[in-house]
Amino acid sequence: MKHSDGFTIVELVATIVVFGIASLGIANMFYSMQSIQQQSSHLDIATRAAQREVEMLRNETYNALVVGQPINFTSDLPSALPKNKSGIVTVTEPSPGLKRVDVSVTYSDGSKQQQVQLSSIIGVLGLSK
Repeated sequence: MKHSDGFTIVELVATIVVFGIASLGIANMFYSMQSIQQQSSHLDIATRAAQREVEMLRNETYNALVVGQPINFTSDLPSALPKNKSGIVTVTEPSPGLKRVDVSVTYSDGSKQQQVQLSSIIGVLGLSK
């Protein structure tokens, strides 16, 4: 009987199948990581846009903030946010001399609707009673 050095066809097929399954697992992991990174980036962009809007409102004069009149800043949102994005500010007056601004940035991330909400209290500066 002759001894041959090498692999049988069954061993080769089994090896190819194992490597194929491992490759699919690794590819799926990279796809998931990329998707999570993109979602994180969108959340960061939306949060920064909301923070920028709060700062702009804090720099406005107190009387320019009209209670009950929503402010739409959708056109000022970064283009890096996905489509179907909107930015709305609601102004309320919890007590005399203080106004509360609630900033909401909404966008679609895949099939999910995401929302970032920030609030700030703005008071009358330099006025005495």
